[in-house]
Amino acid sequence: MAFGRAAPPLSKIIFEKYDSDRSGHVDLKELRNIVYHLGHSMNDVELVAAMRTLDKDSSGKITYDEFQAWWRQGPSRFATLQLTEEEEKKLESAISFFKYYDKDMSGELDRKEFEPVFKSLTGAGHQLGSLDDALKTLDKSEDGKISLNEYIGWLFDIGSLKK
Repeated sequence: MAFGRAAPPLSKIIFEKYDSDRSGHVDLKELRNIVYHLGHSMNDVELVAAMRTLDKDSSGKITYDEFQAWWRQGPSRFATLQLTEEEEKKLESAISFFKYYDKDMSGELDRKEFEPVFKSLTGAGHQLGSLDDALKTLDKSEDGKISLNEYIGWLFDIGSLKK
């Protein structure tokens, strides 16, 4: 106890330490730093899966509440982020598919970039309605673009990827 106030929980201290831009959220880069400094190296595929696991609202950012829920799992917290070999291969394939259509390499698909993805998804039997319906379904942040995290989150939601 410092000067009559209780110290913040360790989860809060870690979260704030790695929220380098002081946004109140942890993004993919900041998450990589957290897990690395806690002794767990993750490749890009594992990191995307970890982000999906922690980012419950598919916003592309981890809030303190989302981080704290994961932190409270104790010593088993990193086990919840592990992928099987099959899950990792499916996720790698999904990421490659997304990146193929992300022509400007922005990490997001605008409407024009998303059109061939929509055609491919509907051609594979996904019931997405119109292009506008699909954009509304996948664009959780409602910014007119589909981020990699939103796309991966949707694949988990529909059961194409399982965790």
